[in-house]
Amino acid sequence: MKRRLNLALALVGLLAVAVVGQAAAERSQKGNVQVSLNGGFSPRKLPRNEKAPVVVRLSGGVRTADAAPLPRVNRLKLELGWRGRMNTRGLPVCPAARLRGLASGQALAACGPSQVGLGNLNAKIFLPGQLPFDVKANLLAFNGRTKVGRRAVLLHAYTSDPPVSFLIPFVVRRSDGLFKTTLVTTIRRAVGTWPHVARFRIEVGRTFRREGEEQSYLNASCPVPQGFTAAPFSFARATYTFAGGDEQSTESVRGCRVRKGT
Repeated sequence: MKRRLNLALALVGLLAVAVVGQAAAERSQKGNVQVSLNGGFSPRKLPRNEKAPVVVRLSGGVRTADAAPLPRVNRLKLELGWRGRMNTRGLPVCPAARLRGLASGQALAACGPSQVGLGNLNAKIFLPGQLPFDVKANLLAFNGRTKVGRRAVLLHAYTSDPPVSFLIPFVVRRSDGLFKTTLVTTIRRAVGTWPHVARFRIEVGRTFRREGEEQSYLNASCPVPQGFTAAPFSFARATYTFAGGDEQSTESVRGCRVRKGT
């Protein structure tokens, strides 16, 4: 029994080392539709028992295996199992109304102190009587609230060709399951009826000061058992809900290493 336990622990350690270096996007396919998710965080080395500032990166998208038109994503749920904590105490809140109709520079001028991230969004526009065309929008993420006061991440998207801006509000929820932080948005309400999301990339994380002390928006630890220095875990899961109600999910597995001396 002891030999089997030692062998199992050794295999877990080897898997952890392999996963820590893994960077490829995870994909799943149903019919001709493929969805993907890639993610990670930095720094990779974290304290075992205490939380430290981190930056989280997520990217994903939808494609068709046979070049058929993209299905429309009506809802996107991003779940994080990164053993972390989101800290917004003392961080300015940007009202959604302040961002509407603005270019990226104007949005920064209006809500710069509330910014928590940035990225980009690619979409295909389907208009009646026209061939679909691609657009690429810059993304800025701001600390915000919903109309009923729930914590939210407001994604401000702007494209200069054609000049259009819109908001994608992600409501932040907490759960007791494997994925403790969940961000959910209804895309069709945010961007209208014509855009079909193809790809997105977002990087979130920042430091700020509260009562003279430095704080971090995102914080995490690497709580692996004593005697181990690395471990894999389910980092994130994306669930895409398409027009018509079909859903597809894919999960990203990553790993962390324990910082020396912690």
